[in-house]
Amino acid sequence: MESTIREHYKGWTITVAAGTNMCANYSFDITDPGGRSQHVAMGGENSARAVERAREMIELELALAEDD
Repeated sequence: MESTIREHYKGWTITVAAGTNMCANYSFDITDPGGRSQHVAMGGENSARAVERAREMIELELALAEDD
């Protein structure tokens, strides 16, 4: 099992890490282009789901920024 995955998505950085927390096997951090980071401890049951959730969270952040 790969312990850390890093990906860039729409200018943001996604970092997925293996580690069990309750029902999740992965956590993730998303970092915006300005360097602000958010951590989600229960990212998903597998790395693909954690990346998917991170992308969904970025999409939400971008949509909220458009509303401002």
